[in-house]
Amino acid sequence: MKSLGAAAIGGMSLAALDPDIVTGIVPQSGESEAVDWKGGEKSERMFPLSVASGGPTPSGIILWTKLSSERCQSSEPVHVQVATDEAFTDPVYEGKVAAERVKADNNYVVKVDLDGELPADSHLFYRFHHAGVTSPTGRARTLPKPDASPESVRLAVVTCQSYQSGYYPAYNYIADEDVDYIVHLGDQIYEYAGDSPFEGRSIELPSGHDLAWTLEDFRHLWETYREDAFFRRALERHPLIPTWDDHEIVNNRYWDYENERPWTEDHPLKDDPEALTRLFADGIKAWWEYNPARVEYDPSADSLLDSLRLWRSVRFGDLLELPVTDERLFRSLPPAGDAAGRRQRGVPPHAPERDNGDRTMLGFEQREWLLDTLKETDATWKAWANEVAISEFVMSFTDDGQFWRNYDSWDGYEHEREEIMGQLEHFGVENFLAFTGDWHTSFVSYLMLDYEDAFQRTPIPSEEDVVGIEFMTPGLSSNGWASDFWGKENRTDVESESPELTNETWQEVVLEENPHFEFIDVKYNGYSVAEFTPEEFTWTTYAVDDTVDEPGVARGVLRKYRVPEGTVELEELEADDSPLPENEADI
Repeated sequence: MKSLGAAAIGGMSLAALDPDIVTGIVPQSGESEAVDWKGGEKSERMFPLSVASGGPTPSGIILWTKLSSERCQSSEPVHVQVATDEAFTDPVYEGKVAAERVKADNNYVVKVDLDGELPADSHLFYRFHHAGVTSPTGRARTLPKPDASPESVRLAVVTCQSYQSGYYPAYNYIADEDVDYIVHLGDQIYEYAGDSPFEGRSIELPSGHDLAWTLEDFRHLWETYREDAFFRRALERHPLIPTWDDHEIVNNRYWDYENERPWTEDHPLKDDPEALTRLFADGIKAWWEYNPARVEYDPSADSLLDSLRLWRSVRFGDLLELPVTDERLFRSLPPAGDAAGRRQRGVPPHAPERDNGDRTMLGFEQREWLLDTLKETDATWKAWANEVAISEFVMSFTDDGQFWRNYDSWDGYEHEREEIMGQLEHFGVENFLAFTGDWHTSFVSYLMLDYEDAFQRTPIPSEEDVVGIEFMTPGLSSNGWASDFWGKENRTDVESESPELTNETWQEVVLEENPHFEFIDVKYNGYSVAEFTPEEFTWTTYAVDDTVDEPGVARGVLRKYRVPEGTVELEELEADDSPLPENEADI
């Protein structure tokens, strides 16, 4: 067994970061301390949010837990144990976090980075122990070695899980799925508080405001969401690979490069640059505390843009390269005429600044990193963990001929989108896929060099026009665009004077006016499973009833597709799981 030595997160030494912010790791003493792993009171009282893991490497992973602020013992260390079996008869690692490094300043969060200490391509079991109490057992997984040739990789893909809008039985299904990791595409929390129509899902923030205002508010939201039993169970069973979207801080957030400040139209602090900067910094800190992610975080940086480097790539041997990007911190202000970046009618068919190369979603450094990663990898499959819709999306309203657009997606950053797609095509990047969230919708669409022909409703003539394929996973619980199958209140996300659009109407109009789309559903919540083998990629989207807070709720396959290696051909597969019920009486 190895004792816990010096550790680094995201390539940065822990010593380089503020010790009051970062949960540190100190070497184990020469003599092993006796730990009664089976003793103590109920673990929930000391470890109220259970355990989680993430940031996998071929030789390690980051383990995460949080101690109860009321029961944490300031003089006691936190022990950690990792084994090859759930009974811990074959431990491969033991160590501890020094008591003085577990502080109220970081909300009693404990992160342990075991990079360099664990066997590659292994399922491992782990647990923490503090002051006589042992945590629940978690299951982690290390990555294959870079030159390994895995037979398969399976990922659960999730996004958009508003606590107030529904329950999380989808996570209970994910916990039982035979997947290697959970990829979260953002909106893991929402900044909102207030009443919920679902029992037990109302939220009251410490500040008393109706949306996050302080660091304590953000922490309260993360704790509230993580208290969900199904969410905890999924994180106990599978390591997490997360990015973020906007609601982890505030809706529709951007960076004002001209004035060097964050910007939003959706928070009362919007006209106070200093207060809004503090709000963003608090949101970033809370995200970093509650996510076991291998990212660089420097709270003492001069600019928010330098405080968090969220983008990174996860490599699964020679089978899959998974770049994960940050599409919120660096993005330019939305196009003129759409001040909040919201969907709206009456906008021009293309963003006014579509040819402005200075406008960016990713920022120059991250964009070049993404392109280099995709161009230089020798992995068979390249799957971009991307937060917002890449494919052009337009609807015209037949009564007045106006257009419906969303410039908060990549449609508002067309120049950069065309540069990325063009370079991928020029350098011959094959087997390129993109996983997307944000819209509380599921769709499958071809990624094009440009969308001029698509806008003219010209059918896609050949594979030569296609760079890859985009797969959007539905929201896990957040409200969709049409009346919800499971009985939620009808709603639309177009202006109130627009006619109510059913799921069937959306499907008919979208598929007619966007020939690069193969499928869209705006009705069902759920999750997706992505499976990679050397021969093919398979994408399965499940619809799950999120109105019932129980295991075994209605679940069915919404769509299943196959993409053969070396092609951009979509083949719809017959679902081999339980079908969707045709009406609510069948639930």
